[in-house]
Amino acid sequence: MEGVPITALNIKDETSFQHLIELFLKLEKTTSHKKIIDQIASYFEKINVSDVKNSAYLVLGDIGPKFEDNDLGIGDKTALISIAQAFRRNKQEVEKIFEQQGDLGDTAAYFNSKKTGKLTVQKVHKKLVSIGKCSGEGSTQKKIDILAELLRNSSINQSKYILRITMGNLRLGFGEQFLLEGLTKAFTEDIENKSLVEDKYQLNTDIGLVAESLAKSGIKGIKRFSISLGRPLQAMLAKRIDSLEELNKRFPQEMAVEEKYDGERVQIHLKNEKAELFSRRLEKISSQFPEIREGIKKAFKGKKAVLDGEIVAYQNNKFQSFQKLMHRQRKYKVSEYQQKIPVAVFLFDIVYLEGKSLLKKPYPQRRQLLEKNIRQTKYVKLAKRIVTSEFNKFEKFFNQSIAKDLEGVMIKSVSKDSIYQPGNRGYLWVKWKKEYAENTRDTFDLVIVGKYFGKGRRKETFGALLGALFNNENNTFETFTKVGTGFSDQQFNEIDTLLKKNQMDNPPSNVNIAKGMKPDIYIDPEIVIEVIGAEITRSPHHTAGKGSKNKGYALRFPRFLRLRTDKSPHQATTVEELQNIKES
Repeated sequence: MEGVPITALNIKDETSFQHLIELFLKLEKTTSHKKIIDQIASYFEKINVSDVKNSAYLVLGDIGPKFEDNDLGIGDKTALISIAQAFRRNKQEVEKIFEQQGDLGDTAAYFNSKKTGKLTVQKVHKKLVSIGKCSGEGSTQKKIDILAELLRNSSINQSKYILRITMGNLRLGFGEQFLLEGLTKAFTEDIENKSLVEDKYQLNTDIGLVAESLAKSGIKGIKRFSISLGRPLQAMLAKRIDSLEELNKRFPQEMAVEEKYDGERVQIHLKNEKAELFSRRLEKISSQFPEIREGIKKAFKGKKAVLDGEIVAYQNNKFQSFQKLMHRQRKYKVSEYQQKIPVAVFLFDIVYLEGKSLLKKPYPQRRQLLEKNIRQTKYVKLAKRIVTSEFNKFEKFFNQSIAKDLEGVMIKSVSKDSIYQPGNRGYLWVKWKKEYAENTRDTFDLVIVGKYFGKGRRKETFGALLGALFNNENNTFETFTKVGTGFSDQQFNEIDTLLKKNQMDNPPSNVNIAKGMKPDIYIDPEIVIEVIGAEITRSPHHTAGKGSKNKGYALRFPRFLRLRTDKSPHQATTVEELQNIKES
């Protein structure tokens, strides 16, 4: 329904921060999908429209859209000093309580005796933003002063959540899809509009702007959203196919066969000789790859564009491993690692050119425009491909790709319907990897949703991880396997650090775990790992693909391969993909 949004637009007073805290307290105790949506909708229906945008960020534990740097630059040590300053305690006393509580938010609440606070959503958001902007000499003390002031003016529960937001670990157990559903219910009066709202968010990726537009203009406002330079859209994704029979079924005639690179997916926004690079997770990575940022400006012949490609470690015309490229994911010593690990970007699509969206243009037309507007250089290449309907040519190209140490090939539709679908994983693009062709063990990108304590030297860390697939029909994560082997010491330590940042007291509401698989510690579904396994079986202990009468699927003999920092949880292997594997 395209009605008037139901927010009380005549409210003049700023929204009390306590109203948001009450929502947080409810959400922490709720596991029902429907109740979570209802609670979110109820909150947004009642608040001042001017607070909708910032509330949307804060509900997800952020202060802005994903593509902005929302790290406030406050570590445990700085946070503890802020708590001590706010409540006039000595640092040693605060450290002792932190050791007992194990959570900075609970530590702040321990020292706070105020039952009420006068903070507003606007004030809290403004102060947190100001913390993030502090830089230069004396910036650490400025951060401490601002945070201490916020804590001093907060109530017990308010201080707990202020610290959790500040440290980037709000951990309410749900993601942006739940929030989009809640906003849809609050401002369009018809939950069936959620698909349209989600589609427009894939184009915009600024949850605050989406919320504000819905609050002010309802569904009509969201319909006007399109590509905007400097604001990344979600990347189009590929399905996996695992048999030649399915390949022939999906592409009975002509198809484009493109080299598949094992690197960092990148979306490049160009505007009047300025370039910004965004990762698959929508984070700015321009500073990590200055040679790509400068190189693309020389390679692009026009003024404005949005390009899609893959950055790979590339030296002497040879492809290097993804593990090597990971060393370039850094903020410091960039120049040093530029020399150690040269890179190039291989472009394969263009979705915006000179003020016009190309999303609805078929792939052959987009590729033609890409080739016309890019001159290849040392740092900028066009993805190599062929267009064919002959299997022997496909096979030859595939084998050549494997010989170059590539992952395999991407197969793309060349039909008139081959549009670019942001955030969608459809059969217009499919991936064909070496593992599938050789019928060897399958690989999966899994989301960690729990950990089990280990023994011996792993007693205080983890012995095994509970991995889940993404069910894109109901936006939940369903368990698939426990993996405890394959970790190098470096990988083990890196993952253990990430796990500690994402631990939860209660099961996340968007995770489906059977009673028999309850982990020792629940993990907020944020970390993606790649796992290889020998066999897929039915199991009563896992929930992936579990129907009312069927057991779930489970992966036997899993082994950890690598951490996928380049992928978001919603880009993990899906339940649908698993079911396709079993059917093929």
